[in-house]
Formats: sequence, structure tokens, C-alpha cells
Amino acid sequence: MLKPTRTTLALATGSLVLGLVGAGAAVADDGSENLPPREIVVGGGSAEPGVYPERHVTGKVVSKGPLTVRSKPSTRSQSLGHVYPNSKVEIDCKKYGDNVDGNRIWYRLADRNANWEHEAGAPKRAYDKERWVSARYVKNLSEVKYCR
Repeated sequence: MLKPTRTTLALATGSLVLGLVGAGAAVADDGSENLPPREIVVGGGSAEPGVYPERHVTGKVVSKGPLTVRSKPSTRSQSLGHVYPNSKVEIDCKKYGDNVDGNRIWYRLADRNANWEHEAGAPKRAYDKERWVSARYVKNLSEVKYCR
């Protein structure tokens, strides 16, 4: 009967000591009383939900051959040109479209993409046309927002 009492007393004493050590560390002065408060800003975001900063995501083409750039997120839309394997593209946003090998997501390329080969007869810079590639063959290197 004496052994459980000693064990209980030892555990209570240990808890008290550990509690005091923890409290001492919690009230220790870190010396930052004269420093201005720090503001942590993640990204260039907005206070409104669903509003994204104006930036584009980089993606890497992972297809085995040239990836077709299309005018709409559809395999039946007009072909505007190609991007080649291992090239980087700037992605503006994503949208659901035709299913390509189990993936219905398509990426709209940003206007600044200059590393795609144009089809014969297509304008050199098709600013008036949207350019889409299947997400099945592009690895996005960060999160892509949905198109509005």
C-alpha cells in the first residue's frame, strides 16, 4: 500500500516541476518590446474571397510528342499550333472541357506564351483567340484557379 502512494507523490511532484519550467519559458522576455509589429502578407492577395492576384502559373508539358494548342477546351476545336515536350507554358486558368485520357480539365494559356509553334495560316500572335491545352499533358507547378 505504501508503493502506490510513493508513485502518486512522485508523479505529482514531477508534473509540478515540469509545469513550473514550462511557465517560466512562457513568460520569458524575448526582447522585442521596442520593435514595430510585424505584418505577414501571403501573396499579393485581396480581402475578398475568390479574388486572385494577377499572376500566371507555370506549367511543364509532359506529353511524348507535340501537344496541340486549341481555340476552345475541346478536341474538336480549331488547332492553333503546338507546344513541345519539356517546354514551359504560362497558364492563365482552368476549365472543364472534353475528356482527354480520363482528364476533363483544360488550361487556358496566358497571352505572354511565345514558345508555341503556330499552324500554317494561323496568325503569328493570336491575341484575339484563346489558346487551350489539355491538362492531361501539362504538369502545373502550382495551383491553377478556375476561369470565370
